Amino acid sequence: MRATKLLLVASLMSGCVMVSSAQAEVIIRLAPVHTDAMIENYNPYNLAGPHAYVQDFAYEPLWIYNVWHPENDFPGLATSFEVAPDLKSVTYHLREGEKWSDGEPFSADDVVFTYNYAKAHRDFPVGFDIYDADKNSGIITDVVKVDDNTVRFELQRPDSLAHLNIGPVFPLPEHIWKDVADPMNYANPKVVATGPFTEVRDFSRNSFKLCRNPLYRDADKVKIDCIEYPQLSDNLQVIAAITNGDLDWATDGITDPDITYTSKSPDNHYWLPPDAGTNLQLNTTKAPFNNLDFRKAMSMAIDRDTLVEIATFGLTTPAQYPIGEGMFYANWIDEKVLEPYKYLMEYNPDGAKKILDDAGFLDKDGDGWRDNPDGTPIDFKMAVPAGWDDWVNTLQTISENLQDVGINAQMETPEEGAWFDNIPTGNFDVYIMWTNLSSTPWFTYYSMFNPRSMVPGQLNEQAMHQMRIPGIEADLADVSATADEAVQKAKITDVMKQVAENLPVITLFSNPAWYEYSTRNFTGWPDKDNAWARPNNPAGIHERVKVLLSLEPVQK
Repeated sequence: MRATKLLLVASLMSGCVMVSSAQAEVIIRLAPVHTDAMIENYNPYNLAGPHAYVQDFAYEPLWIYNVWHPENDFPGLATSFEVAPDLKSVTYHLREGEKWSDGEPFSADDVVFTYNYAKAHRDFPVGFDIYDADKNSGIITDVVKVDDNTVRFELQRPDSLAHLNIGPVFPLPEHIWKDVADPMNYANPKVVATGPFTEVRDFSRNSFKLCRNPLYRDADKVKIDCIEYPQLSDNLQVIAAITNGDLDWATDGITDPDITYTSKSPDNHYWLPPDAGTNLQLNTTKAPFNNLDFRKAMSMAIDRDTLVEIATFGLTTPAQYPIGEGMFYANWIDEKVLEPYKYLMEYNPDGAKKILDDAGFLDKDGDGWRDNPDGTPIDFKMAVPAGWDDWVNTLQTISENLQDVGINAQMETPEEGAWFDNIPTGNFDVYIMWTNLSSTPWFTYYSMFNPRSMVPGQLNEQAMHQMRIPGIEADLADVSATADEAVQKAKITDVMKQVAENLPVITLFSNPAWYEYSTRNFTGWPDKDNAWARPNNPAGIHERVKVLLSLEPVQK
C-alpha cells in the first residue's frame, strides 16, 4: 500500500535547503502522496490529493485524536469539549483570539457556517455526520452558537462517541467560502487557514512550498520555515529520494529496508509498527459479489501466507479472523465467538472449489472460467494504484489464486488520482483498501457501515461494499448510546461476528505504519522507544502536524 490511510505528493528534488547559517530557511521535505504533476489546488476537502498538502498543516481540526494514546489527545481549534450527561449534545470551547491567516477573526460563526455549508452541499466531503430523516442515518441535527467561542452540536439520539466524527472536521473561513457555489470543483487558490503553514511559495509542476503562517498563535515556537512537497509518482521514486537524502520523511512500502535503505546512510531510519487492516472492498450491489457463497469461496481461495511473506515483503501482520480488521483491536476480540469463522482465513482452494460448485458457479460455456448460476460470465477487475508496489503484488497474487479456482479476476492499476476519483461513483468491481483506526473499533466499523457513506455518487472508501446489515447498524447505535464499556464490548463482539457471517469485505492482513525518516536534517523523530504518536504522514493521520512541530533542525 502507498500508506496507511489517505496519501500525499512528492517529486525528486536535488539539493534541498539546509540549516547552514542563521539566515538559511529550515525546510522539511515530505512525500505524503503520489502525483504525475502538481496542480494549483489547495481545497482541504478535495480528496483526490490536494487535501493531503493542506489538512493539519494549514487547516486545523477542532480536535486531534492521539489514536495510540487516547489519554493524551491534542487540542486543535478547540481547547476542550464535553459530552452532555444525557449524551444528546457535544459542546466545544474554541480558542480565544484565534485569527485566520488573512487577519480575520476565527469564531464560532465559522464552525456553524461549516456545518450549514456541508448540509447544503451533501456531496462535499466535510465529514459531519448530518442526520438524514429519510434514510434514518447520521447523528447531528444542528450546530448552535452559544457564544463567540463556544458551539454546541445537537444530536438526534444519545451518542457518547459522536465526538469522534466531529473533532476531526476542519472548519472553513466563512468570509471566503460563503461565496463558493461549487465547492467540489473549487481550487481554493489562496489558502486562508489557522495552522502553522499557510503561505504557498515557489509553485511549479515539480514542487511547491507551504511556508510559515505569520499569524499562527505559536509562530515563535515553530522551528521549520517551510514544508516542501516534491512531485513523485510512485513508491520507487519516493524510496529512492529518501534513500539518497532528497526527502526527510516518507510513508511508502519498502522492500528489504535493511539492505536497500538503512545500509546506504547512517541517517536513514525506518520503523514499521502494525497498523490498519487491509481488505478487499467488494461491490456487493452486483453479481457475483452479492452472493455469500461466492464471497466465502473468494476468501478461502486466497493464500494469505504468500501475501504476508512474499507480496508484502514479510512486513505485514497476519489477520486471524474475517472481521474487516487485523489485531489492532486485540483487546476487543472474543476468540471463542470468532473461532468458528477462522476457516474463512485459511488457504483452501479445494474447499473454495466445492463451495463454488455447490452454489452453481460452474463453467457453463466451456471457456475455462466459471460463470454465474444464471450463465452470465464472471469477469471482474481488482483496482490498485500504479506504483503501490506491495498492494500491486498483493492483487497480482490474489488474481492468480482466484484464477486457480476458475474465477476470471484481473488486476488493474490506474493512476493514483484516478483511483481516488472513482471511489464515490460506485463504478468498480473490487478495490483493495485500508481501514480507519481510532481509539475504539466503533469508529472503524461505523466508517464501514454508516448508510450515509453508501449513497451512490458519494461513496466513502470505507463503505464501498454498500452492504447494509441492520444488526450491525443497531449494535453500533447501542455502542454509542452508552458509556458502559462492558456493554460496548459485547456489542462490538456481535458486530465482528456479523462481519464474519456476512463477509461484506474480505480481510487480508494488517499493514504496518510505513514510516521512513532521515536524521540528516532533523532529529526527535518518534520511534519504538518513543512511540508517543503515530509517525506516518498521509492525510487522515492528524497527529502528523504534532510530529512535524516536535522536530529539531540539525545545525549545519
